[in-house]
Amino acid sequence: MNFSETTIVDSTLCMLGCFSLLTWSVIILKAGEMALNRYRNRKVINQFTDISRMATLTQAEIETDKSHTTQAGRVLSVGSQTYARAKNLTKTNTLEHHAAWHELIERALRQQLQKEKALMESGLGWLASIGSTAPFIGLFGTVWGIMHALKDISAQGNASLDVVAGPIGEALIATALGIAVAIPAVIAYNFFLRQNRTSIANLEHFATDYLRSCIENDLTETTENNHVHTTAQ
Repeated sequence: MNFSETTIVDSTLCMLGCFSLLTWSVIILKAGEMALNRYRNRKVINQFTDISRMATLTQAEIETDKSHTTQAGRVLSVGSQTYARAKNLTKTNTLEHHAAWHELIERALRQQLQKEKALMESGLGWLASIGSTAPFIGLFGTVWGIMHALKDISAQGNASLDVVAGPIGEALIATALGIAVAIPAVIAYNFFLRQNRTSIANLEHFATDYLRSCIENDLTETTENNHVHTTAQ
């Protein structure tokens, strides 16, 4: 049996080849993106070892940290913008007003974390789809090839091992190729999923540190103002 004479099998092999090319393209792109994000996030997070300083940053200071090109920088920028609005709009310096704004800051941080998670998971759907469908596509090509091989053998009227082994062995190439395409796709999908969970956990810790810094800063200011007011009386 010659694959070039079977359009269905040829199409199956071409499709699996395209899947393999797409799989390795996604793997290379996501690996580079993951490594770059880790390096940039570590660089930004290491600048804020003093948690109490985070709440006092101005928007201009955050912009210099390339907030639009780093995940941690974007999280910090969203929190800082919400906190700045709280400072400008809050006329009374009470714990109740601060608590309401702290909840809004927390929601803004969570929303940004969800956006970052969606960006990190973009492209992984291709790996999951290819990993689950490639073996079945290869099996389809094999079944189709064996069916045509048996028809040719029947037409020849000879069912000896030499006649049967060659065509059926060639038909099994589609299944082998389907499995070969699926294995790296599944492994890469699971690997990137675990790495993304770790990255999201680090960003959540960073966002929690920023929120804690805001709360500590507001509590300090409220205590100082109350102390000044009491002394003045």
